[in-house]
Amino acid sequence: MPIISKYSTDQIEKLVNQLLDTLHSQQATTELSLMCLGNAVSHVINTSVPAAQREAVARSFSQALTDAVSQRRN
Repeated sequence: MPIISKYSTDQIEKLVNQLLDTLHSQQATTELSLMCLGNAVSHVINTSVPAAQREAVARSFSQALTDAVSQRRN
């Protein structure tokens, strides 16, 4: 069963495109892009998630990222 998001595809695509445009405009390498995005994810988790839940959220995010990358190969 697919997961249904409370956010529209348009909202998600707009934000992702803005993030990617910023990285592109700064000519960020793959390594720098991943470092910056990782720092942003860490910041969001550390500032928006209660301390008791941070590790679980990070684990869940990591699994979702792994799943997304695995699906792209198929």
